[in-house]
Amino acid sequence: MNNKFYTVVQQGPRIFNIIDAQTGVFVNRITTQGDVVSGPIVVGNRCTFVINNGPGSTFGMIYDLPRGTLVNRYMV
Repeated sequence: MNNKFYTVVQQGPRIFNIIDAQTGVFVNRITTQGDVVSGPIVVGNRCTFVINNGPGSTFGMIYDLPRGTLVNRYMV
């Protein structure tokens, strides 16, 4: 069982750091594929953003924590 907890904090317009919430140590980084409209929202070992890539191109993006890899994408 994994007892680690993570939080995600913005470092730049499209760059977010994954932080170990218990120790405050930087773990990894997420670079979004567009401008963030909403998020980050962290639930368990997942982080969600809503991003916009231009007119009519809005997506929800789900990333794995702490790896920071994209696991799913859906149109909004």
